[in-house]
Formats: sequence, C-alpha cells, structure tokens
Amino acid sequence: MPPAKGSRIGRPRSNPRPLDGPPRDEVVKVASRLFASQGFGSTTMRQIAEQSGLSPSSVYYYFGSKDEILEAIVAEVNRVSLDRLAAINADGGEPAVRLFRLIRFDVEVLCRLPYDINEISRLAALQEERFATFWKERQQLNDEVEELVAAGIADGSLLEVDPRLAALSILADDEAVQNWFRPVGEHHLRGRDDPATGDYAPEEIGEFLATQTLGALLRHRSSLARVRREADRLDAAD
Repeated sequence: MPPAKGSRIGRPRSNPRPLDGPPRDEVVKVASRLFASQGFGSTTMRQIAEQSGLSPSSVYYYFGSKDEILEAIVAEVNRVSLDRLAAINADGGEPAVRLFRLIRFDVEVLCRLPYDINEISRLAALQEERFATFWKERQQLNDEVEELVAAGIADGSLLEVDPRLAALSILADDEAVQNWFRPVGEHHLRGRDDPATGDYAPEEIGEFLATQTLGALLRHRSSLARVRREADRLDAAD
C-alpha cells in the first residue's frame, strides 16, 4: 500500500541543503513567502521549486498546481484557531479566561505567518467554490467567538455589548495587528526605541492585545489580573 500523500518521501532533491522539515511542508512555507512578497499571479512553480531546494518534478509530486499549494495554505488560516478554541473549551474555565487565551493565541499565530492574512482572503474570494471551506470555517470561528462573548455576558463577567459585533471586532483586531506588524518588502514599522532590544515578539503582541481587549470588555477591570493568571496557568498546563 503506498504511503499517504502527506508522508511521502518524495523524489530526489536538486539542492542537497538540509530542509527545515518534510519536503511538502517546505514547499508550503516557501510558496507562502513568495505569494506574500511578489503576489500569487507572479509566482511560478519553478521559483517555488528553486527556493525549496527541490526539482520542479518533486514539487509537482506533492502539488499539481499553484492553486493546490494555495489551498494547503488557506486551509490552515481558520482551522488552527478553531482547533485551539476547541482545546480551550475542553479545558473549561470561565468565558473571560477562554476568550483571553484565544485572542493571545490567535494574534501570536497570525503575527508569525509569512504572508498577509488579508491577501489570503482576497485570493480565496476569487475562487469561491474552491475555497468554500475557508469561508465556512471563517464564519464558524466568528460564531464561536460570539458564543463565548455571549456566555461571558450571561455569567456577568463581561459588559452587556452586542456579542456579534464584539466577535467581529475581536477577530478584525487580531488580523489588523498582523497587517501592521509584518514587514512589506523593505518597509517595517518601527519597533522599540532601543534597537538593541530587538523588535516586538509575537508573544508580546498577543499578550498586549488580549489584555487590551479583555480590559475593555470586562465588567470589572479589576478582575483582569486574575483572568490573566488563570489563562497563564491553563496555557502552561497545555
């Protein structure tokens, strides 16, 4: 029985340099970087192969076209946060803590992406049928965040806001900070005043935005420190 596609060893590589991971993952990583830097339409399979250290035939062994590579990238955009939210909900805890954990995770993951999340949405919109799952999971993520906000309102920990609008704003903020954080070509917004300390890390940005968002939503802001401590405890246990 042949191995599953994701576990294939693949064809010989044209470049003997060590890979960071399995060849298929390397193709996805390189393609996402190229799509982000020069656009989907301007990127060729040959360029992807060259920068992956693979022959073009090896790339085609894993993916039949650029569209298939894009599908692999798009599939992870919402799924990662949905899977994380499922794990957070399984851990239990009050809604405010679960919301803090999700925002912190979502922002950190988004800020680590090598491509613009907004560009992925635009590309997916050009092929509605092909990326139907993307739009379905995007709505699912919004709905589940809305349910989490509504639960926080019901237990008295969050202010009585419109939960649907709150969910939209939370997810929009998560994606917007990624857009401003990531470099575009040679353009990058300034980081800390002291360059010796380096740029802001995705973990710091996630922590900051989760704190800012929950601070604005909590009925009693004085409970924010306790929410953060409980989120830290549960994340450490994971």
